[in-house]
Amino acid sequence: MAERNRTARSDGAGSSRQRTAKLAADVARIGKKVLVALALVPAMACAAPDTVFVDGFEQTIVYDIAFSPNAVIGPSTALIANLNVPAGSYVAFVRMQLITGSAAPATSFRLDCTLAPGFDSGVYTIGVETSVERYLTFQGAKTLASASNIQFSCHDGNGNTSTLLSGKLTVMSASAVN
Repeated sequence: MAERNRTARSDGAGSSRQRTAKLAADVARIGKKVLVALALVPAMACAAPDTVFVDGFEQTIVYDIAFSPNAVIGPSTALIANLNVPAGSYVAFVRMQLITGSAAPATSFRLDCTLAPGFDSGVYTIGVETSVERYLTFQGAKTLASASNIQFSCHDGNGNTSTLLSGKLTVMSASAVN
């Protein structure tokens, strides 16, 4: 029996088990940090960035700005969110929930929105029904050469009105945009 154990250790099986155990412990440690970081994202404040990933990961800064509810989106451009960021690479996401106006439109409700500078823009025809909830998303990635304002703005291109119920702009720093 002793001879058998000596053979197992000399062929590297013991060290392989140790490496596997260490790797499993590292994955568990990193996984817990990722889960903790993801749990923090919805609770982040608007004014200051939070450092989410450290210890072996590229440092990522996350900004999370909730939109003011009940903002009216009409024929004039409404600035919905504005965030000043330093030079760098960023990924930006917008999600919004709105309700179409109560007055029957002569044409469809149409949102013309821009996630600037140069992240995303779109024209969305959101229907002709009044008082109906709609959901929109925008996203993009961009490298900014200097400090800039990341802004999200919308207007109804057909002159109708809708009301913003909820939404947010989330911006994450990235090591690069390819």
